[in-house]
Amino acid sequence: MCFADSSVSVELEEGDLIGVEYKCMDCNSRFKGLGKKVRCPSCESTNIKKD
Repeated sequence: MCFADSSVSVELEEGDLIGVEYKCMDCNSRFKGLGKKVRCPSCESTNIKKD
């Protein structure tokens, strides 16, 4: 898998990105997420906690 910008090319292999486990406090869904502004994929809430 490769992501490219006009000046930078980054190669990522499967397993390079490890998601953090989260639990949505609104709908009780559990999911993995990456980044700083993680939202629940089920209800799009930002009321989440690391699990």
